[in-house]
Amino acid sequence: MKAIEFSQQKELETAIKDHIKTAAIYCFGKRVTTYSSNHTIYPDKGIQKKHTHLYLLVLVEETIENATNDISDKIKTKTDGSITVTLLIHQLGNLKKMYDDQQYFFWSIMQNSELLFQDAYKPPYLITNGTPKRNLKLTSLYAANRKNNISTIWSWVYNDDEVNSSDEVKMSGLHQIVEQTCLSLIRVFLGYTPNHFSLDYLFNLCEYFTAISTELFPRKTREDQSMFKLLKQQPSALRFSKANDVDYLYYQLLERRCTKFKNEAEVLIQKELDRLKEIENKQD
Repeated sequence: MKAIEFSQQKELETAIKDHIKTAAIYCFGKRVTTYSSNHTIYPDKGIQKKHTHLYLLVLVEETIENATNDISDKIKTKTDGSITVTLLIHQLGNLKKMYDDQQYFFWSIMQNSELLFQDAYKPPYLITNGTPKRNLKLTSLYAANRKNNISTIWSWVYNDDEVNSSDEVKMSGLHQIVEQTCLSLIRVFLGYTPNHFSLDYLFNLCEYFTAISTELFPRKTREDQSMFKLLKQQPSALRFSKANDVDYLYYQLLERRCTKFKNEAEVLIQKELDRLKEIENKQD
């Protein structure tokens, strides 16, 4: 897989390495979207544009606060939006502490993805006894714990019919439901447990293997973006919220979308767990 052109790769490397002391950069996936830019007055001057979204694992000496967002924004700006990234930034030292699913995920990337950069003096390595394997028992337990959290929050949100209930508080509950659902999807499908938790970021990781986050939470129109802005607010935003900060109609629509997202994700998760179990049984 050749992720991007050589000049773009160098620009990407520079943006990351100038910001944080980097040991290695791996590209383990990409999405390419082609779209047309049409001119009404000069229709023959319309041009085709390409947008590339890359999934990058970046191994670093030490982490820096907000590096994921800052580097992502820098790359988007430098490439005029033609390249965006989902960055998985992890410290080298953490490679020694990984086991089970997380070890399997990192091993798979380091063995099979495209190496964009590596420090020749400090190449990263994983300590493993043979080829790492998924731990389906722990994965299933993780998914079950997330499902229990979701069920607890959902019972409160959905069954709360008090006239004076705050939609702002319930919106915070919807945020937690979507976050927990994403974490479960990512762990089951990838074997990965993220260390960054914004909904934009989690949705991008989910889009690596399913389109349900894009389909149920589109961000194309101004109205879509306004609703997603409400949904992605961290619960800490309640510290500054006022009554009627959330449009009631937006809340109702988001509640329905969250219901569908939760239900469809449960089906996907169970199917994937069944598939993985079948593979494990065949190997045994």
